[in-house]
Amino acid sequence: MLSRRLDELALSYHDTPHGDPDESDDHPTTEGRVTHADISPRFPTLGYYGSADPKEVPGEALVGDAIDDIMDITNDLKEVLWRFDRFGPDDAHWHFRFLYQVHWGEHLRDLACYLHSRLQLGREKSFD
Repeated sequence: MLSRRLDELALSYHDTPHGDPDESDDHPTTEGRVTHADISPRFPTLGYYGSADPKEVPGEALVGDAIDDIMDITNDLKEVLWRFDRFGPDDAHWHFRFLYQVHWGEHLRDLACYLHSRLQLGREKSFD
């Protein structure tokens, strides 16, 4: 189900209007941000995974963390909701798209790739 929701979230990026950022310097507080401890009990089978920077060939092996990915995606989306409540849909749309481009989109794609490989591994085991 998580894999499907990530696909739907990625698709929503493409359907979101560009928006316009508000001129205010206000930023949400760190209060209410989700932490590793909030997320890990909900996904006890997820953990670290291998990754690589697609711009580097040959690349150095990297380590991703599925729980950190979920945490970062969640916190960025919580900021978008905060902005919607504070400044309205134009600012929220702009930040949704911007934060996807510079941060949570990469976490989403890395996590989706990891989940896809786990689904494939599960299928292979069922054929044994």
